[in-house]
Amino acid sequence: MSAQVGQFITSKDGTKIWAEAAGNKSGIPVVFIHGLACTGHAWDKQFTDKKLTDSLYLIRYELRGHSRSDKPMSQDFYTQEKYAEDFVAVCNAFNLKKPFACGWSLGAATICDVAQVFGPDIIAGAIFSGGPVMTHEHHAQWIHSELKNNFPLFLDHDGDKLPHAADVFVDSCVKYPQRDLPYETRLKWLGGFLMQPPSVRGFTFKRAQKWDRWEKEFTRTPHLLIQGTDDKHSETVRLLPVARKALPDMEIKIIDDIGHAPAFEAAEQHNAYLLDFVQRVAGKK
Repeated sequence: MSAQVGQFITSKDGTKIWAEAAGNKSGIPVVFIHGLACTGHAWDKQFTDKKLTDSLYLIRYELRGHSRSDKPMSQDFYTQEKYAEDFVAVCNAFNLKKPFACGWSLGAATICDVAQVFGPDIIAGAIFSGGPVMTHEHHAQWIHSELKNNFPLFLDHDGDKLPHAADVFVDSCVKYPQRDLPYETRLKWLGGFLMQPPSVRGFTFKRAQKWDRWEKEFTRTPHLLIQGTDDKHSETVRLLPVARKALPDMEIKIIDDIGHAPAFEAAEQHNAYLLDFVQRVAGKK
């Protein structure tokens, strides 16, 4: 498969990872990591924001098992070490030195993977952009009942059920799908879900993850959480106390009347919070 834009990067195990850069090459580097069954298009409103592209060097890549990246059909290819190696391969390809990492939903788990495998000095700061799987074990404490109840549908191998599963999944990502998802955007998001084999979806979500080193060494790294009040993947009222206990110094920004995707549903606020955080932590403000 050829990419219309971006490039393919070879990870340590030979898996091809799609990635793309935009913005100011001399700016502060930020790596964006999408969520389960999604694509790099999740970050379109960041990659077209002039305030961000003027000040930051933006890199997005597609997780193994997703979209344009390779989709190996064995659980052995979906381990904590391999997710961490993919992140490092992307950083090396774009000559990034200690970038910030912004993870949405399941993409946030990769931040833990990197810290657990390679230590705390790889990432300058972490941004959790909506419903973060901070670690898989932590996420189990705040997973929303709607997401939990829908997982059998999302993992079903019956091809006749896949279109409905994709519709349910995409609708669950925003509070007002009929209002906020133009048809062209909806097609991109549906495509991201449908491009992923259900087996790979299961490998991706059910993989093992250690987090003792992350907890011991990385929780002192600056963190920002941007969270919607009406997230249907992570229950905000349960997320906040658990996250505060794990990351007592984490900055928290709550946005009213949005769902699971603040980077899309409230892009202007989200991007302002992200830029302010990154510039302050990097000593540029």
